[in-house]
Amino acid sequence: MNGNQALQYRLCPYESGGKIVGRGASAGGLEALPQVRPEDGEPEPVYDELALQRICGLLNQACGIDFQNYKRSCLIRRIERRIGRLNLTGMEDYARLLADERDELLALGKDLLIGVTHFFRDPQAFETIQKKVIPAIAESRRHERHIRVWVAGCSTGEEAYSLAMLFHQFNERSAEPYSVKIFSTDLDKDAVAAASQGIYPEAAVNILPKPWLRRYFTRYGDLYHIDKDIRKMVVFAHHNMVEDPPFSRLDLIACRNLLIYLQSETQQKVLSTFHFALNSDGFMFLGPSETIGRLMHLFVPYDRKWNIFRQKQPPGPGPVFASEIDRGDPSAPRTRPTAAARRDRRSLKDVQGFMKTDELYTAFVDEHMPPCMVIDENNEVIHLSGNVNPYVTLAKGRPSWNIYKIAEAHLAVAIVTAMQKVRKEKRAVYYQNMKVSGSEPSSPVNLIVKPFSLKNKKFDKLVLVLFEKPEHLGKPVRAADEFEIEPSINHRMIELEQELRQAEESLQATIEELGTSNEELQAANEELMSTNEELQSVNEELATVNSEYQFKLQELTEANDDMDNFLTGTNIGTVFLDTDLCIRRFTPAITKEINLLEVDCGRPLGHISHNFDDNGILSDAQNVLETLIPVDREIRSRSGLWYSMSVLPYRTNDHVIKGIVLTFVDITELKSANEQLLKLSYVIEQSPCVIVIADAEGKIQYANAKFTEMTEFQLAEVAGSPLRELNHWDASETSFEEVWSMLSSGHEWMGELECRRKNGPNYSESVKILPIKDQDGRIIHYLKIAEDITERKQTEELLRKSEMLSAVGQLAAGIAHEIRNPLTALKGFTKLMNSGGQHGNYLSIMADELERIEEIVGELLVLAKPQVVDFLPKSVASILHDVIMLLETQAIISKVTIETDIEDELPLANCVENQLKQVFINVLKNGVEAMPGGGTFLVKAEKSERGGIRISFIDQGCGIPESKLAKLGQPFYTTKNKGTGLGLMVSYKIIENHRGSMTITSKEGIGTTVVIELPEMP
Repeated sequence: MNGNQALQYRLCPYESGGKIVGRGASAGGLEALPQVRPEDGEPEPVYDELALQRICGLLNQACGIDFQNYKRSCLIRRIERRIGRLNLTGMEDYARLLADERDELLALGKDLLIGVTHFFRDPQAFETIQKKVIPAIAESRRHERHIRVWVAGCSTGEEAYSLAMLFHQFNERSAEPYSVKIFSTDLDKDAVAAASQGIYPEAAVNILPKPWLRRYFTRYGDLYHIDKDIRKMVVFAHHNMVEDPPFSRLDLIACRNLLIYLQSETQQKVLSTFHFALNSDGFMFLGPSETIGRLMHLFVPYDRKWNIFRQKQPPGPGPVFASEIDRGDPSAPRTRPTAAARRDRRSLKDVQGFMKTDELYTAFVDEHMPPCMVIDENNEVIHLSGNVNPYVTLAKGRPSWNIYKIAEAHLAVAIVTAMQKVRKEKRAVYYQNMKVSGSEPSSPVNLIVKPFSLKNKKFDKLVLVLFEKPEHLGKPVRAADEFEIEPSINHRMIELEQELRQAEESLQATIEELGTSNEELQAANEELMSTNEELQSVNEELATVNSEYQFKLQELTEANDDMDNFLTGTNIGTVFLDTDLCIRRFTPAITKEINLLEVDCGRPLGHISHNFDDNGILSDAQNVLETLIPVDREIRSRSGLWYSMSVLPYRTNDHVIKGIVLTFVDITELKSANEQLLKLSYVIEQSPCVIVIADAEGKIQYANAKFTEMTEFQLAEVAGSPLRELNHWDASETSFEEVWSMLSSGHEWMGELECRRKNGPNYSESVKILPIKDQDGRIIHYLKIAEDITERKQTEELLRKSEMLSAVGQLAAGIAHEIRNPLTALKGFTKLMNSGGQHGNYLSIMADELERIEEIVGELLVLAKPQVVDFLPKSVASILHDVIMLLETQAIISKVTIETDIEDELPLANCVENQLKQVFINVLKNGVEAMPGGGTFLVKAEKSERGGIRISFIDQGCGIPESKLAKLGQPFYTTKNKGTGLGLMVSYKIIENHRGSMTITSKEGIGTTVVIELPEMP
């Protein structure tokens, strides 16, 4: 067996999935037994397999992660490091510890999930992603405009956000943005939770350029928050890429520096999963030390330096025969057309109606084209057409479509030689009369090798090989290339080709072993980086603690200096006592009252004399030391000075009581001032006048009790409100602006105003407002002093009305007596004339006017003399019902609905029934006439708070202007187009005679309310 055969046999176990075994240097002993050759190229470490399995089981139960897929070396290194930290003897002891200590078990799980990552790790790799990969993805998705990315093993999210920022920048430069969704997954739930928050410390983002940091992060204190637009692009989830189903239809998968920790079988499984998840033209982004191993048939290297691969659709278990879709050759293998072929079938108009395109293509290739094959850059046959059985055969052993294994050696060498010329010179190569041992001796073959396509770059690495029989060609139509090799040279070439192929396979195996070793080194490097980061973090913490100690020392020195200066320069007397109530320290200010010297430090306080009239200081200190309840009280010295004494427990930062602190503050002046202020406050608070104090801007700061009594507003309700809001300035002859201008110039103002009341009607007050100035003459406050003059004004108004009524009565008496008799005669005369039948219309008008004059005269007589009437207990409800019944017809004609709300058990009223009816008819009639457009008139009767009866008449008329309300009730003043005004005046007189009151309120556009209150029966 020569060397080449030995090399071939050496590779066979790998091809069949076995392992290489060999013997040690010495033979005959136990050491010479076969030993397993590790796949990763390094000796297996010595460890307790049962203990390791037990630890992995505990981790799976606690964390839900099967660490059996991790490389043994990685697991053991991490476990042994923690064993060394805990000073344990071995893995079995550590396994027993983990069974009892759940915290250590979870810490081990965290330690095994190595989370070393940062933004734009390997910047050149991300630059390649930005400049090449993302544009390529965008070009392939220019129609759908939807991009899907999966970041597997995202840890705390830095790489996911890095990709999101790159895609975001690409979208900003694009005329029509793409919809980008990035799925970021990891085994570590805590890491996923931290990544989803998008909050990072300053140390994590320092690597980013300043423009990127300002564009994509917002700073809050010492933390940086990821931009909301970037956060919306990324979806974080807990996911196990080994066990859970993958995402699908992905354009890019980024899984960096994770596969190096997994065993080889698990790596192949994960990579196969990635191949399934990617689109046909998707990309895969691995770490710089990771490889795809034996899965070169699934991925095409896109950037070898940074391990960026592109999806490669495998050709399947064998090449596709063009004759498989032909029905005319029963010996050819048959397969069903693909879905794409079925979709692309269409009718040919120029052929028979049932002829299909694939049938035409099959017939053309098999009947008019010579047998041919298509070979790729790896010398693999990917397509066969025609009857190629005389030229190719399947080799024994593992199936292969390599040209060396399916073609006869002499023919394979010729084909490969021609392929090299074709790829180099981009022209067809023609070999004439090639001998084929598998064909008939009299049937040589002409071999034509040419580029498969010179126009489509997708097929520029494919080569087409044609087998033509010489008799079909006739005379040569092209110049043949020479290919003549002696048998010995040909045999040697075949051996060299086989040796080269075996060397390539051996080199590939070595590369895979080196890749595995490189992964182990990278994993160890990652662990060292993690350890280095931990040490750097500890070092930073120590440096921080050291600087904090230095800062604290400086603060302590400054605080000590401040305390010394404070104790020396303060005017507050302070005495520090220990737990035995002995002097520890004191300030100079206390020596005026307690006779202390420097030599008294350490002496008991009870041994020191003092000048206070109080002998309970020592007992107060003792009680505070026992109860820890501070004492604050005022004490007086024999010199007449007053002090505020505070007795406090002396607490350390650790809340340990180490004595007592006595402080004495001189409050003599403050106490005297307080007494003066207290006197003034009593005067102001108990003043019979309303007193309001406002600041320089006119905002209320104080109001005394009389203000609350009059207005029912509490101080808290009006504090901060403008001074002008306390009164109705519209009814005043002077505007607030004029008053404020006068006050701002330093002058006082006096006048009468209408003041607001919280609940109830407003009242009148006599007001005086004056500015309060400081020593420099600047206005600091405004003082308002007011007195209620409502009763005085009502008395004046009653007196005025009484005088007016008296004068009107006298006038009315004279007028009535002078014109009553002539009017009577005139009335009789008109009746006689009317009976004659002439001038009837004129006489009717004269009669109506005379009736009106007689009515006026009657009302004047009521005013003129008091009438003797009998006041009897009557039901107001009954009187109201009679009046409403009387005027209901008029209300219906005017489209007015009269509603009543009369309490059932109203008290009786001591009244004159006819007079009350006259008042009610007058008010109700006026209300109905005030609603020409119709509406609702409410009559309400209820018991008042004082025990009397309150009757309310509420209409929905046009209302009475505020300027006219004050004149209602005056003689001959009316708001109606026709009227004398005497009816309302008479109503006022009647209610006054009944010792009641009548109040009229109105708002324009809303209506008028007349409230009549009658007293309860005596």
